[in-house]
Amino acid sequence: MSIRQQLAKSFMGVGAMRLLSIPTGLVSSIILARTLGPESFGQYAFVMALLPLLVLPVAGVPQLLTREVSGYSHAGKWSLYRGVVRGAHIWVVFVSLIVFVLYVTGGPFIGWIPTEGKWALLGIIILIVPINGLNAVKNGTIKGLGFPAYAELPSQLIQPVIVLVAYASLVSIGNLTSLTAVWAQVFGGAATFVFASILFFRIRPNASLSHQPIYEPKKWVASLFPFTLIVLVNTFNTQVGIVLLGVLGTDAAVAALRVGESGAMFVALSLTLVNMVISPHIVKAYRGNDIHMLQQLSRQSARVAFVIALPIGLILIFLGEPLVSLVFGEEYAVISYLPLVILVMGQLFSVFFGSVGQLLSMSGHERDTLVGQIVALVVNVVACVILIPLYGALGAAIGVSIGIVTWNVMLGKQVFKRLKIRPTAI
Repeated sequence: MSIRQQLAKSFMGVGAMRLLSIPTGLVSSIILARTLGPESFGQYAFVMALLPLLVLPVAGVPQLLTREVSGYSHAGKWSLYRGVVRGAHIWVVFVSLIVFVLYVTGGPFIGWIPTEGKWALLGIIILIVPINGLNAVKNGTIKGLGFPAYAELPSQLIQPVIVLVAYASLVSIGNLTSLTAVWAQVFGGAATFVFASILFFRIRPNASLSHQPIYEPKKWVASLFPFTLIVLVNTFNTQVGIVLLGVLGTDAAVAALRVGESGAMFVALSLTLVNMVISPHIVKAYRGNDIHMLQQLSRQSARVAFVIALPIGLILIFLGEPLVSLVFGEEYAVISYLPLVILVMGQLFSVFFGSVGQLLSMSGHERDTLVGQIVALVVNVVACVILIPLYGALGAAIGVSIGIVTWNVMLGKQVFKRLKIRPTAI
């Protein structure tokens, strides 16, 4: 099977999964936005934006597992395979305990963390940290074994459906609030973990069962550190607009930006799908010193992603205001349209550049990715701090988009320098 056929098969599998999750996630957002209103919806969006920051210590685990499991399984090193998977589970449990202790100490005991208003929801969010961490371990392992569609099934289909059902049930009894919405996320994550565990045990290689785990902690920690830093900076780049709006702006402005991000998500979807399936192929091509295959992976995946993203982006730019009004309600149309347009333009630029981050990270150049993301984060934060007090959600959208452009330009240059291939769709 050619590389194009392999990518097409994987892309269709993951793509189908992701496409099934889109209407589910969209309906959930609509229910929340219409039922809670801009202020309460903004509170919910703010605390959910804090969740990725809380799981940062384990955020690099999926990428590490994808790379290491892919290499170990390809070479038949099943003892090391078992060691890295078990070590990842231990790390997630350890980090979750640390996060819990720090929250309890800094919140109820010392009082450094507020416990009123939207901050009261943070205590519930803490419960999701170990759940998301363990789900991430399953995701990275299954993906590294060469089953990207199976890896995304729990998070992209099962969890959104469970959460949607929970929201609909709460609406039917008149009890959907920001508090119960967060509890629905806890329930959905726990149910997803059970499903992901069953799936993992069904597809794990039988050859690995007869081997005792061997650990290489120094190597894995050395690799995990840059992966974690990359995800940390990337997460801040992604969430900084919402977080800074929650601190410097109003809850309604947070809701406006979140609605804009919901629309821009459709533009970024195609690149997200590509990144989900391309990682193991990058590892194999790079370790095989196949530069031609790397170039094919980069160009073909970027072209597919951009061809899909462009018409979606144009529709949102020219028809975004009536679409937002129709879907989320008139109260969101005016405050969300301009942020939506700016975010869509930023995402189109990102899709055109392709999987620059994945190309560097999966080929062992995590530090280059990290440097580019740090610079982009600094630019992002400075722009948001300056623009949010002046323009609210629009200022946050501009800051986020400036960060996206900076990140892609810097990483694109590093891909050309390190891998001797040209990113972008052309």
